[in-house]
Amino acid sequence: MRTRLKLSLSLIILLSLNVSVTKLFADESVEKSNNSAPAKTISGKSENKYKDLDEALAEVKAQRREIDRLQRRVTKSEGLRKEVLESRLDKAWLNLLKLGLKFANKVSDKKEKDALKKEFQKKAVKILESQSYITSTVIGRIDNRIKIPESDLTAAEQAVQYNKIYELMADLDEANQLLIDSLAVSKKFGLDMSQQEKALKDYLDNRAADISIFLELTQTELAGINAGLSAIPGDAELLAKQNIVQSRINKIAATLGEVLNMMDSLKLETTYYRQQILAATGEITTEVADVSVMTSLLINWSKKLTNAIVEEGPNLIFKFLLFIFILYIFRKLSQLVQRMLTKALNRSQLKSSELLRNMAVSISGNFIFLLGILIALSQLGISLGPLLAGLGVVGFVIGFALQDSLSNFASGMMILIYRPFDVGDLVETGGVFGTVHDMSLVNTTIMTLDNQTIVVPNTKIWGDVIKNVTAQKNRRIDMVFGVSYTDDIEKTEQVLADIVAGNDKVLTDPEPVIHLHELADSSVNFVVRPWVNRDDYWDVYWDITRSVKMRFDQEGISIPFPQRDVHLYNTTS
Repeated sequence: MRTRLKLSLSLIILLSLNVSVTKLFADESVEKSNNSAPAKTISGKSENKYKDLDEALAEVKAQRREIDRLQRRVTKSEGLRKEVLESRLDKAWLNLLKLGLKFANKVSDKKEKDALKKEFQKKAVKILESQSYITSTVIGRIDNRIKIPESDLTAAEQAVQYNKIYELMADLDEANQLLIDSLAVSKKFGLDMSQQEKALKDYLDNRAADISIFLELTQTELAGINAGLSAIPGDAELLAKQNIVQSRINKIAATLGEVLNMMDSLKLETTYYRQQILAATGEITTEVADVSVMTSLLINWSKKLTNAIVEEGPNLIFKFLLFIFILYIFRKLSQLVQRMLTKALNRSQLKSSELLRNMAVSISGNFIFLLGILIALSQLGISLGPLLAGLGVVGFVIGFALQDSLSNFASGMMILIYRPFDVGDLVETGGVFGTVHDMSLVNTTIMTLDNQTIVVPNTKIWGDVIKNVTAQKNRRIDMVFGVSYTDDIEKTEQVLADIVAGNDKVLTDPEPVIHLHELADSSVNFVVRPWVNRDDYWDVYWDITRSVKMRFDQEGISIPFPQRDVHLYNTTS
């Protein structure tokens, strides 16, 4: 059985005391029998002066005739046709209210004080008196058509039914607002509207109470649906109903807000209902932000906070101390694991890069500490599922924003896996030559030979040629020495061999290479290529170069300057 939404109809009883529908339309019948309007009984000048009032009054009369026509059609109709005509009739009554108010405002705005103006004022007074009857008629009609849908309907069927209810409630609000405006205009004509105003206040107060109950029942329904979803997550029908009921709460709260605005204009108390709207929607509007409303809310919140502290305070303090204790324990545990892992990797026979060792130590420590954070949060009653899901979304957003950094990270992983160099190696890469000072998964720090610190992104390193000078244990020194064409070749070769053999840092395996290499423009060039340990490279290079110069001087072997022969020809003409 379909239940009805009960709205107070006290306004209908009180407002209809002042005017009778029979009298109202009887007056109109008299006017119809008199074909001459008031403006047409005087000169044309007067007609022009009151032409806008004639037109406004004609609109009111035409609208009354349209209502008569629609009422006859409604009486003869059935089913959906009748329902559509009923809606049109409601709109026609509302339009009659607007037109009557428009005519009364025009009459009030006229500054003239002649007899014709008084006739129009009488008409305006009759129309204003009829406004209360028309409003009661509209409210009664709409109230009879508001029906709450049954709970066993599908979500889609409920949505259709409630949309009709929202439209009818909007019509009710429009009718009441027009009546408020009519009462204000009536006072300009000196009419005593205290009885109608009191009835309107009672009606609005009762209607706000009814809508408030409706809102509370709808919130209870939403709580039940949410409970069902917690038991059956992802249920399609429950999710659809959840969306519809939440939308219904917003609509009902908006309707209640419209009623409260009208109550505010009549100096009625609305604080409690404003609080209910804020609790239902969570939206702070300019009306809700009223001083009295916010003061009341703050008092309620402070009481709840005080009660919560008194009741839950010791438990919260214990959980907070437990949270701090768990973080402290896991922090110390992560540091202990990092130290143990560092010692184990340093003693290990595995040839791992320093970057790999640092990363393994860092990841292990951070993982243990993160585990401690999650355990500590669970002690506070925080659900870890939504938190981890949120972290995943945040990680995706951050990853999209830091594409270049992730590219450097990927290059760092490739350097970690293939190990083209390590900390302490002398390298040339990315346009930089120097010793690797520090490595991370994002960038590499290189110290140049003149002690400059250069940070190179790993993407630039991995995408360029990497020259590792100190990657091998032994290195070959390539040197070239030139002697004059007049010097003894065998003697020079023997001197160079003695110099190389006399250096203790030169390796015998592989054997050094000493050969006549090139007959150059100004000299005969010998290549000297000894092998040394990589750490002795520059010492041997400098020692042999110095020894060659000194021995050549002792042996009378010359190192020629670049020479160029210039031939001069004397030509005679």
